[in-house]
Amino acid sequence: MGILDRTVTTIFALLGGVALVGFAADLSTVVAPDNVRELHAYQTAPRCPVAPSAPAECRWTEEFTVSDVRVVPESKTGDRSAVLTSASGVRWTTGYGHSGPVLEQLADGDRVTGTIWRGRLTEIAADGAAQETSRAPVNGGAPDMLALVLASSGLVTIVVCGWRLRRRRATPAMESTLGVAIGLLVLGLFSAVVLFVLADFLPWDVADNFWLFAVIFLTGAAGIAVWERRSKAPPSLPGIPI
Repeated sequence: MGILDRTVTTIFALLGGVALVGFAADLSTVVAPDNVRELHAYQTAPRCPVAPSAPAECRWTEEFTVSDVRVVPESKTGDRSAVLTSASGVRWTTGYGHSGPVLEQLADGDRVTGTIWRGRLTEIAADGAAQETSRAPVNGGAPDMLALVLASSGLVTIVVCGWRLRRRRATPAMESTLGVAIGLLVLGLFSAVVLFVLADFLPWDVADNFWLFAVIFLTGAAGIAVWERRSKAPPSLPGIPI
């Protein structure tokens, strides 16, 4: 028995679709713009005239000594981190999304220049190269990507559940459409993995590229829709086209 065979489970599925759309709206209208504003504030922040004693809106740079460097190849997932110790003895444990261009060149005892903003160590620099840490502000790409996936799945779920409640009886086409809605959630994860893999091979950073993600996701969504339609189509009889 499928979800759409009973009115109660259909209503629960409908509410789930509404929740997905609501969460997507919050991501695209609140979280993503907040990220953009934070990134702008970081990029336009002035240099601090003196070392701040508390988290400040200005950017302060100072020298750090490196220790406990952990690096893995770009083609693998794992811990990419280092401990930075200031001249005053304060230790900062920093994480990184990529091994290069700075982290992979470091060894224990090396010196780097670190940037501190709002109490967060956001960037390190050495030998003319710079690399952001995991505490650096990010653009709105990731929230928008998740919003696209959730909104797509939620809207399809709402439509098919409304269709079922109006007809009062589930049809194979309805079940197929609900399968597409569920498949879109899985496709979103798959698309993110594809984008992550591409980031390791392309010369520019695409990990947060919303438009490339959208192309991958929408192409996969079209493939799912075609596959579902063909898999549910009745077999044709010889000489009788369907």
